Amino acid sequence: MTFRILFCMLLLPLGSAHAQGTPALQPGDPAAPVPAVPYRSVFADLPTGVEAGREDWKKANAEVGRFTRGHVDILKWEQQTPPASPATPAEAAKPAAPSSQTR
Repeated sequence: MTFRILFCMLLLPLGSAHAQGTPALQPGDPAAPVPAVPYRSVFADLPTGVEAGREDWKKANAEVGRFTRGHVDILKWEQQTPPASPATPAEAAKPAAPSSQTR
């Protein structure tokens, strides 16, 4: 029985030393290693090429300038301009042409 107690007394300090391992890194330590943070711009995923084409701004200003009374002139212009012909039901039901682009 004394042998068991002696054996346990010898192993107890070894087990506690093994459980401690390496000391944990302290967040307040200025010498603690810190992983590098990769830089990624927040603008990287923004769509580009939204505009189909560029319009001459002088021409656009002149077109808008025709409507001197604003919305009232636009409504009158819409009444004078014939509406676009609506698509026939057969054209609306046509399936779209297959795309040549692959994803």
